[in-house]
Amino acid sequence: MGNLVKMDLRRLFHTPMFTVSMCVLAVLNIITSCGITIVTRALSSESEPSTTAISDIIMTPFAGGIFAVLMFASLINFSYADIANGYVKNLAGQLKHRSDLVVSKFIVLGIHNIIFLLAGVLSQFIAFGLLVVLKMGTITNEGRMFEAIATLVLKWMLCMAISSILVFITNGIRNKTFATIVGVVIGTGSLGLAYIGLNMALSKVLKTEDIDVSNIMPDSLMRTVNVGANTAVVNAILVSIICTAIFLGLTIKVFNTRDVK
Repeated sequence: MGNLVKMDLRRLFHTPMFTVSMCVLAVLNIITSCGITIVTRALSSESEPSTTAISDIIMTPFAGGIFAVLMFASLINFSYADIANGYVKNLAGQLKHRSDLVVSKFIVLGIHNIIFLLAGVLSQFIAFGLLVVLKMGTITNEGRMFEAIATLVLKWMLCMAISSILVFITNGIRNKTFATIVGVVIGTGSLGLAYIGLNMALSKVLKTEDIDVSNIMPDSLMRTVNVGANTAVVNAILVSIICTAIFLGLTIKVFNTRDVK
């Protein structure tokens, strides 16, 4: 397993889309965070610099929720690459347990997601640092570092839950196109409208108004979880664990039973 992880890591770091997507994310983060502040000041009479807490920067790795699409696009590309080029077929025949390929890939995708989140946080610090230099903003430390880091960890866990779904589609169903569509829909937050419709339908069927399916959906929880405010913390933990266990388990089962092509 250790050698498989090393090989997958090497493959990840030599994948052009991984590097390009991460750099584009960082640049867009900087442009967006700086641009919003600059435009807001230009359109208002406010002369005082805006204040941003370090904890808020850490909890918000992506200046725009849509930027998660870049992370998922890189993830899908890496997850399907060995199947597309036939590399997985040669390697699977040498392993006692073919499921090791899925587990190794998922471990590396965990590292992939950590790198993207940290790149997002770092680029956010650069953006707000530039605003400080331009005297358009200040950065404060409100002492909520534990809550901020814990929130970021929960967002990583939710990323892994979404990753397990995408890995199931790319490695279980083996459909990169469908995985890409799902990744874009999830990354852009487009499922929000579907959740509203589902809430309305369930409310009529169950005859209750106290229903919100977004509270148990990983993509929605990524946007709302906040340890400091104690918002959706338990839901985020349970959903990430259950979703990952189900879809990773399904991927392993399907991968072990069908022919490797």
